[in-house]
Amino acid sequence: MAAEETRAPASELAPEHGGHIPKRHARVTVKYNRRELQRRLDVEKWIDESLDRLYRGQEEEMPEEVNIDELLDLPSDRERAQRLQDLLQKCRNSTEVFIKELLVKLHGVHKQNELQRNQRGCQTCVHLLRRPKQREPSASNRP
Repeated sequence: MAAEETRAPASELAPEHGGHIPKRHARVTVKYNRRELQRRLDVEKWIDESLDRLYRGQEEEMPEEVNIDELLDLPSDRERAQRLQDLLQKCRNSTEVFIKELLVKLHGVHKQNELQRNQRGCQTCVHLLRRPKQREPSASNRP
């Protein structure tokens, strides 16, 4: 018995990229990667806003950055909390709530290089979704 070949119909292929990427699959992949990227961006924005509140009036003491990837490399929340306490030691305000909330937000966030690696394999898919819509022909150009 011959194995069945499973190819997407020609109408679902992306001809501008060699005709070998099924459009439907590409869109699902891009949406997933965008969601992960957006999640990380939301955490970064939350960190910036929270640090602004914590260090209001003592901006010169604020750490240059809280490196999410560095925190994700640590094996446990206990070590992440310790690293954050070390970074925030000059803050006059209590950082306990910030640290606890950040540890919760970090669960499920991917490292930046993982997101980039996933995106690289999908760059042609991003092009499919971000192509500008073609304008409809004006009334004078219609047949």
